[in-house]
Amino acid sequence: MPSDNQNSSSVRDRFLSYGIYFFIFWYILLCVVNYLNQRPLWNDEECVFLSVKSFSAKQIFSQELMSLQVFPRVYLFFVQQFSRLFDFHILSLRFPSFVCMILAFFIWLKLAKYELKEKGKYLAFVLSWCASSMLIYYSSELKQYSMDVLMGALYLLFIYNEETIKNKKFYPLIVMGLPFLGLFSYTAFFFCPIVFYNFLILSKKDKSYIRGMVIFTTIFLAALLISYFFDMRLRPMEILNREWRDYFVSLASMGEFFKTFGEGTMNLFVRWLAEHPRFIKRVGTFFMIFGILNLVYSFFLHKKKEQGLIKSLNTIALILFLELFVAGLFKKYPFTVPRTSLFYCPIVLYITLQGIDSLKKVNKYVYALVQGLYVIFLLFVTIALSRLIFSGQSVFAPVI
Repeated sequence: MPSDNQNSSSVRDRFLSYGIYFFIFWYILLCVVNYLNQRPLWNDEECVFLSVKSFSAKQIFSQELMSLQVFPRVYLFFVQQFSRLFDFHILSLRFPSFVCMILAFFIWLKLAKYELKEKGKYLAFVLSWCASSMLIYYSSELKQYSMDVLMGALYLLFIYNEETIKNKKFYPLIVMGLPFLGLFSYTAFFFCPIVFYNFLILSKKDKSYIRGMVIFTTIFLAALLISYFFDMRLRPMEILNREWRDYFVSLASMGEFFKTFGEGTMNLFVRWLAEHPRFIKRVGTFFMIFGILNLVYSFFLHKKKEQGLIKSLNTIALILFLELFVAGLFKKYPFTVPRTSLFYCPIVLYITLQGIDSLKKVNKYVYALVQGLYVIFLLFVTIALSRLIFSGQSVFAPVI
């Protein structure tokens, strides 16, 4: 006969499983409702739409976009061709973004399973998506940010499974195809150095990886050149640098450096859930601080376990953070604009949970208290966001 402890554990696991399935359903429902609300195109979307509606295919790949917009040209061309089939209806303009975010969500559900073995933590991760105003809002916007989330998820999926799929027939096709994802999303290029580094380390142990490294590097350089010639060189960088000067890391003075670096770091960690009223943002900041603290701690804790590789969220998080910092320092990519770093949001949600989990080593009761309060906070924000979305009031920074 099963003991009382076994029965209670079985009931708890069943309850958590139901909760996981419910919040998976709930996130998808929120995205669907948000998409079907058909809110009017806002300023940035209108600016992108000017190019979508007016440009020929040749112009998309040979001219600066209208209204100082930045948008990966291959992806923009796909949006144009698809939405033209439906006479540029607002739902067709946003449909690619919707599909990208839903696909990214399901890939992230798989990625989280690699690390979050406890059902309670896995449920909290899924609930985090339901409580993220940005992961919901940008599932239905005529911009590239949901594609960024999808590209990041695809690269992470490859990094986690590279050694297990090496002998599969489709492995060479994946290695050849990955670099070209940069034509759909600039953020794919942030992941390429990590893949190259892993190839380098693996090739020292197994010479058969050298071929894959050479193929990946060659195609990466080709994709980078194609992206530069048909896309990056057409961006009005002088104007954009002036418009975005407050969003880079400044070296004007020591004070400006720490100010912009601090603001950028906080934006990368605390603006994903809800910001208004400010009390909600302050509460969210308290929990996200555990993610910031865990960023460096987790890297060095897991570096040895990964045998020199960078192959898990625990180590990748810091590398991507440093890449974003360097890009912001050299004024190549905004460091303090959350939406341009939306691909980093699920990573923050993960390392925040892991940061809170590390409290177990300090005191199990403190851990239980903080973890419980975090789940309650996520539930509160989810309910508040759901109310706004079902009433058709979804916005970039909602007042809950």
